[in-house]
Amino acid sequence: MSDVGTARGVRLIAPAKINLALEVLRKRPDGFHEIDTVMTTIDLADRVTIEPREEGAGIDVSITGEYAAGIDPEGDLSRLAAIRVAEAAGRSPDLRITVEKRIPSPAGLGGGSSDAAAVIRGLNHVWELGWPMSRLEAIAATIGSDVPFFLHGGAARCTGRGERVEELRDVTPLRLLVLVPPVPSGGNKTGRRYGALHPHDFTSGDKAKRLAARIARKAPPPTNDLVNAFEAVIERTEPELVAHYARYGQAGALQLHLCGSGPAVYLFIREDAKASELRRDFRAVGATVFETRTLGRAAATAIEPLPADGAAGS
Repeated sequence: MSDVGTARGVRLIAPAKINLALEVLRKRPDGFHEIDTVMTTIDLADRVTIEPREEGAGIDVSITGEYAAGIDPEGDLSRLAAIRVAEAAGRSPDLRITVEKRIPSPAGLGGGSSDAAAVIRGLNHVWELGWPMSRLEAIAATIGSDVPFFLHGGAARCTGRGERVEELRDVTPLRLLVLVPPVPSGGNKTGRRYGALHPHDFTSGDKAKRLAARIARKAPPPTNDLVNAFEAVIERTEPELVAHYARYGQAGALQLHLCGSGPAVYLFIREDAKASELRRDFRAVGATVFETRTLGRAAATAIEPLPADGAAGS
């Protein structure tokens, strides 16, 4: 066994994402749904620290931060990611992992998946595995459909059940507000909303394809292509959420876009907009508000080595 106890640890950000388009094409024979989605990371982000421990010390995961409540470290995706990488590498996961939760969950922002991807990338660095992206993606896909996307960061078009990632150039920098309604999501929120899809909610993927082509040309995303199949599901089945979104509209949100399967939504704001006034107005009608920007690939996937004395010894 290598002297992992003396290896340096790393610190990474684990950014949230927004879906610029999310089309569901059909339900597959294996029970999953075929999707076509264009996503980009944003600078709302968790913080993940990975520190090697002495051989035989095992894995210790700590969840801290404003949105840590209710998250079981034993079942967290960051822990699962570490175990999967260790199994593939044939070594013991003697690690201390700390996740500072700044992304609310579950909200459709991908926080848990992003944490898992950060651990995969971080361990590839800490353990000096030198694995190519394809091998990291294969591990990521066993953890969750969004996890491969977060290995890449920036903007990407994702197909299959979301695990096939086509990198796009970074989107034109955009300023936005993310609004999270004060409603409990309950267990398996994403599964419930997939289960509520009707065949008439399925589309061709043309809008996601067109949006990806515009990003490739450095053109801003057109509003009429910012679609999400789950908006129709929520309109049919979740009147409480619909009422919250209506209040956000009355408070000044001209057009809201759903993040993943929700319940978080986002709206773009102009560079000269007075964000403090907008935040105040949306908070007044019950939203948790985050002012954020789109985040490019280099920033989304940066790895910061800890100081030489920052690695944990036990």
